[in-house]
Amino acid sequence: MPLLKPDYYIQNFKTIDLSRLKAQGIRLLLCDIDNTLTAFDSSSADLDVQKFIRDVEEAGIQVALMSNNVAKRTDDFAKNNGVKKVYSFSLKPFPFTFKKAMKQYKTTPDQTAIIGDQLFTDILGGNLSGLYTILSAPISERERPDTAIMRALENAVYWYYNKKNIFKRGDFDE
Repeated sequence: MPLLKPDYYIQNFKTIDLSRLKAQGIRLLLCDIDNTLTAFDSSSADLDVQKFIRDVEEAGIQVALMSNNVAKRTDDFAKNNGVKKVYSFSLKPFPFTFKKAMKQYKTTPDQTAIIGDQLFTDILGGNLSGLYTILSAPISERERPDTAIMRALENAVYWYYNKKNIFKRGDFDE
């Protein structure tokens, strides 16, 4: 499997099929924050995010946040949305924090999933760590400048995958 290809492709976190995760044996869902659960510049409480987190937990799957952003931003978001554990400045795509989360939650790679909006951080990091990877379309067009640069590289990957009939942007699994 290509390292930049997700296992599951969704329009946004609200469209995730939790029964699909349960069928995969997922016990821990690591959630990216910026442009996956909210816009990169928002830390306020969001009823859709809170409902999503409750629904995931009610399905018997633990939730933690994993972000490359700084603790001030991620801690505020976690607190405002009722998430107990957050891994800030996680250095995705490197596997260090993925392994740390699995150790703390006592899960294996095949019991752990990551949801995120970026191929080169969330999906690559999850695949390098052996996780079930879920790609979400970005929920906002506003981006941090460093993310905007990575989107240009992602466009090349999407073009290649589409040309080779591997994966097509916008062709969701829902």
